[in-house]
Amino acid sequence: MTALHNDGQKAAPAAYREPEGDKRTKGDNGNTEATKNNRPHSTRSIAFCGMFTAVAIVMGYIESFIVIPGLLPGMKLGLANCVILFVLMGYGFGSAALVSLVRIIVVNSLFGNMTAAVFSLVGAALSILVMSLLKKSGRFSMVGISLAGGVAHNLGQVLAAMIIFENVGMFCYFPALIVTGIAAGVFVGILAGLVYAKVQRHL
Repeated sequence: MTALHNDGQKAAPAAYREPEGDKRTKGDNGNTEATKNNRPHSTRSIAFCGMFTAVAIVMGYIESFIVIPGLLPGMKLGLANCVILFVLMGYGFGSAALVSLVRIIVVNSLFGNMTAAVFSLVGAALSILVMSLLKKSGRFSMVGISLAGGVAHNLGQVLAAMIIFENVGMFCYFPALIVTGIAAGVFVGILAGLVYAKVQRHL
């Protein structure tokens, strides 16, 4: 009912206020919808990263049988970086680092040794860091990013060897490893670029 003033005139009706419960309901519904919309993407990302980890492990296993004359025992060319580069471009630094870490742990636990694990960890860490920085700059193609990552991977392995064997002379391996790093980097970059162009819209 509309209240009356003392002079008999009707007072203006109070402004309508939406019940607090309704506001909460709408807000909750909005948050619920946003959460529902995010769940498929998050689940799909986890599934893809799991699949890429499995592929990286297989590639790491195959690479363990490839022996290149002139490389120290335990050193790898880093062909599994094809998967790491793909994950880096599609999902970012954190996912790429996680996939790389799991791959190194599994492959070296089953088919390698502690020395090979250290080489791989240092090489992969430096490689991912360099590739991530170049990606953020936006000035390099995928082949350029991969090439730099390949060289950084081999540099990391040489630095690890210098520390483990306490021999600065190990650095003499680096010039030769630059060549293999460039070759592997270009190959990995082209391969990863072709695959990424095909499946980018599904990521």
